[in-house]
Amino acid sequence: MNNFIRYKPLRNLARSYNLQRSLEDLWFYFQMYEGAFPIAWTWDGRRRVFINEQIFKWELAALSRELVLHASPAGTLRLSPVQGLVRLTNMLKQVDDNMAADDMSPESAYNSLSPTGQVQFAWQRNREFNALMRYYKVFSAPDVEALLMKQTGVTTREWFLVGFAIAGHLRKRFDISSQQDYSPIGVERARSAIVFDKLSQPLAELQDQVRSAARFDETWRYTWNPLTAKPLVALNPNTPHLLHCPVPAFVLSRVSQGLYYEISAAEGFNNPFGESFQAYIGEVLVATFPSPRFELLEEREYKVGRATKHGADWILTDDQANLFIECKAKRMTQEAKSAVDPATIGQQVDFLAKAVVQLYKNIADALAGHTHWKPNNLPVYPMVVTMEDWYLFGVSADLLVKSVETKMAEARLDLEWLETMPYSVASSQDLENVSPTIAEVGIGTFFSARSPEHRKWMLQAFARQLFPEVYRRTVNRDLFEEEWVNIVPLQALPEKFSRPKA
Repeated sequence: MNNFIRYKPLRNLARSYNLQRSLEDLWFYFQMYEGAFPIAWTWDGRRRVFINEQIFKWELAALSRELVLHASPAGTLRLSPVQGLVRLTNMLKQVDDNMAADDMSPESAYNSLSPTGQVQFAWQRNREFNALMRYYKVFSAPDVEALLMKQTGVTTREWFLVGFAIAGHLRKRFDISSQQDYSPIGVERARSAIVFDKLSQPLAELQDQVRSAARFDETWRYTWNPLTAKPLVALNPNTPHLLHCPVPAFVLSRVSQGLYYEISAAEGFNNPFGESFQAYIGEVLVATFPSPRFELLEEREYKVGRATKHGADWILTDDQANLFIECKAKRMTQEAKSAVDPATIGQQVDFLAKAVVQLYKNIADALAGHTHWKPNNLPVYPMVVTMEDWYLFGVSADLLVKSVETKMAEARLDLEWLETMPYSVASSQDLENVSPTIAEVGIGTFFSARSPEHRKWMLQAFARQLFPEVYRRTVNRDLFEEEWVNIVPLQALPEKFSRPKA
């Protein structure tokens, strides 16, 4: 109850804001941060301070949650001019500080790094083009698309076409009609209506979800925002087709990676989805590590005694070293993302630890000559690649180290391998961005530079720090851009993606 009392000043202030106008203002600020409008500023008594230096995107997203729940159609305040934004954001920060006031121990502060990273790092990822192509490829694999069609009645291409068209519209306006006709780009009205239904909901339903998700404890700031699942909201029950979008970034995220939630509960989901992701990583490797300098081997069954095994998903070799890769499409649960309790985080991290140890088992078989890969006396480096960003940071990184060591000992694997063959965990986006650096400097040069200090770093941060010139020169590439026009006609794309850079 004490924490709810601490929360009440924010609730009371938010009630003074006009619901529709404030959500429109919020859209405006997100577009401002994307460069569509000049950045607003305030005066701190000594100098001008641009608002993006003191208010961050994740705080704007948190405001959307509070405004949806508490702002009133009769409210008189707005987020514009900028003083209205600063006033409400300052109150949000004050409540955030107050929620953690009861436990400010060093341990609690350290534990909070994990959910803080989950909230903030996601807003710092900017390579949207590659992410969209990644999800399109994974979800358009025939067996995966069959599940999508079964669950929704919409093909992957139709889903992306409508989603991109909506995103393009929302770069110029804060609202959209669900009755928009997309037949000119090849999507029948009945199919586009399905996509709109998946992306939108009435205000009353959204408010119920926000209330249900609310937490009044140290996890308050990390609470799930239901707008991520349905980013379009119908504010007026008399005009349910008129939809507002306070956080435009949520649309592209929901259209791409959010497709997972349309099919994840379907019978027979796991194998096709995992195989499609594995195949996608193979395409990235082929596009990045050319033959004959690099040799790429795909998973192939083999036997050890009577046991049939599958081995590593991919093995990449150059004249310096070998990279054994295991692909995992599983994502961290929302509960673990927002948790400060190490036990909750640890349950999810254990999944990655099992993947790491399984990869070491595969390497043991390979080194023993049981697989189609031939031992070559070059160093070996294991890497688990996840489809989503796990943002292993703080306590989550510590828990992974401990869990891997425990499971290695239980499996009677040589613990010295953790030093002689140190593992890495990278997201698909990390691999997409960092693999050109690895290709240029070589597998051995890159991974041998990962000292124990660096092994808890995200792979992208490590590449940026240790190989800055190569990383900066190679990171900004658009993968598979030649395939783009075969997927989406240029007129259907948001302006930002209409003609990818070569």
